[in-house]
Amino acid sequence: MEPEHIPMIMHKKIYLLLCFALCFAKTVWTQDVQLNEDPKVTQVISNWVSSNRATPRIEGWRVQIMASTDRSSVEQARIRFRSEYPEVAATSVQEQPYYKLRVGAFRSKQEALFFMAQLTGRTGAYPIKDANIHPRDFLEQ
Repeated sequence: MEPEHIPMIMHKKIYLLLCFALCFAKTVWTQDVQLNEDPKVTQVISNWVSSNRATPRIEGWRVQIMASTDRSSVEQARIRFRSEYPEVAATSVQEQPYYKLRVGAFRSKQEALFFMAQLTGRTGAYPIKDANIHPRDFLEQ
């Protein structure tokens, strides 16, 4: 072979290799994956999503700042607390015979303890696990 034909052969090889690579890449990129899911699985997931949308609840921590058998005193304390800390969720819970005032919504006990340290004049407050926290309560803080 003559030296001037070598670059021409190399160009053809590179061109063929490039065409092959592009065709291969196009084939790989245009492939679709199809999932065949059992209708029962679809129904279970749909029911779970509907249930969570209807009653969304998250497990977390709150700080209990008061307990009393008098519902009106707990409600007044909740109103006072909300006026002092308007950005913090406050809810009353009834566990016979007590009404309990719980505030905040925290993902960990450490966050609840940190919040307790910032409370003023709330002796006797303590963190308590709560499995019934609405997601919006986490956003209010």
